Amino acid sequence: MVLPVVVVIVLVMVLLAPAALAQPDSVRAEILRERGYPENHSPRGALWRAAALPGWGQVYNRQYLKLPFVYGGLGGLTYYAIRNHDRYVLHRRANQFVVGRNDNPDGENPFAQYEAQYNEVIDRFGQEVSAQVIRQQRDAYQRQRNLTIIGTGVFYALTIVDAYVSAHLLTFDVGEGLSMDLGPGAMQPSVQATMRIRL
Repeated sequence: MVLPVVVVIVLVMVLLAPAALAQPDSVRAEILRERGYPENHSPRGALWRAAALPGWGQVYNRQYLKLPFVYGGLGGLTYYAIRNHDRYVLHRRANQFVVGRNDNPDGENPFAQYEAQYNEVIDRFGQEVSAQVIRQQRDAYQRQRNLTIIGTGVFYALTIVDAYVSAHLLTFDVGEGLSMDLGPGAMQPSVQATMRIRL
């Protein structure tokens, strides 16, 4: 499940890397110098750092306020993946105990070592439940675990893209010369919005 996400991340890095190989022009280098960054600060550097360690690309871009979101998101998703995995294993073992008991009503249960897990599941439900109900819960936890793992991979990929795009936008001009006017138009009977951008 995680393999397709890793393939997409590597593919994006390979496709975007040639654009970042260009030499920094004098305007970009000057803007970086004015803002306190080294002249060789590159989007490619942010991309590889973010891919190597979560949050390193944001630190490279000096966007420290994004770190709690990066680690909070990854930590929360990892916690839910582990919790769902533990519950999946619990219900899988309880199901194996019930199936073993049902298949050998008079004989030895081959899954007798999972009786404690079965009792824990019964305590959670508050009553005796069938193998089908336990199996449905097992499948639900497995699905939730898998989706959480995929979500973790997607979130990590988004942090990599964020670092890359933020490094590109470091030299974006947001000076006073940029403006936008938005006003109503005079066409009848419809409503029209006109946008004028002065550079």
